[in-house]
Amino acid sequence: MFVFVSDYKRILNGDLDDEILKSRSLIISDHMGSFDVGLYNSLLNYLEILNFKGIIETEYIITDELRNRYKKLKLQFSLYNSTHFRLLDQLIDYNIHPEIKYKNFVCSFNGSPHVSRQLLTSMMEKFDIFDSNYSSKNFKNTYNQINGQLENLGLSSTQKRMYGKFLSDNDKFLNTVYSFDYTRFDHNANINTLEHKLTSSFVHIVSNTLATGYYPLMCEKFLYSVVTRGLFVSYAQPNWHFFLEKYYGFKKYNKIFDYSFDTIQNPVERLIKLLEMISKFSKLTVNDWNDLYLIEQDTIEYNYNHYFSKTYMDYLKQHE
Repeated sequence: MFVFVSDYKRILNGDLDDEILKSRSLIISDHMGSFDVGLYNSLLNYLEILNFKGIIETEYIITDELRNRYKKLKLQFSLYNSTHFRLLDQLIDYNIHPEIKYKNFVCSFNGSPHVSRQLLTSMMEKFDIFDSNYSSKNFKNTYNQINGQLENLGLSSTQKRMYGKFLSDNDKFLNTVYSFDYTRFDHNANINTLEHKLTSSFVHIVSNTLATGYYPLMCEKFLYSVVTRGLFVSYAQPNWHFFLEKYYGFKKYNKIFDYSFDTIQNPVERLIKLLEMISKFSKLTVNDWNDLYLIEQDTIEYNYNHYFSKTYMDYLKQHE
């Protein structure tokens, strides 16, 4: 018998009886608090200490590296039992999008104030690529708050001093909420709110959940660009784009984008490398952007068809 847990903290807080946990299998929804640089996770650590013998179904793809980290646990990727699958499937009826007509360089949609989203929006403003007509920031913060986060992200004192220069110190920007009519998890409504921002922007920076973690969690937000036939890169965990291609079958836009940032372990260094990579395109004309789009059009069409035909499911089923 399975126990479905939508909030992993319920287990860590002792809300589920340990004896019950020992005798059943678990379906853990969402990110489980993510993984640290050593690929340790607080929930899995706790279950290992409990000597949990059941199956643990999770939304994470389970690689040999992760399985070897937790040899005593029976980890299994969950597709049909996961919130992730239901979210992936929400845009399947959206098949008509506005014409691609560039007016803007980049869009990015940032809801909850996780550290990674605070870093992303702050650096976008510093790089002068945050346009509040096309990008959102649904939270307020200060330079000192964001700069203080660098203390917890595995940087040397010199790196913290240097990377702090890439953070916005614009008080008006930081203390302002830039929001659209967006409802968390209601992707049917949200795509209609955001479609013109997506099709008017050359590239979408996907703001993933817990991008300061160290093991890829494949959120559904990249699909906003797939279904509107757009270009995207994700600020996510290291090797996120590699996982998307290998385990989901969606292709990268290798002809124009350099994905070397994807392999960088540290989240701050990875973000700066990502922004450096795309910033060069900001100096180009609309005609240039249109031509670059055509260079990647075959890949864009492949990803569009890959989603609507649900062939990505054939990839995922191999890893259940």
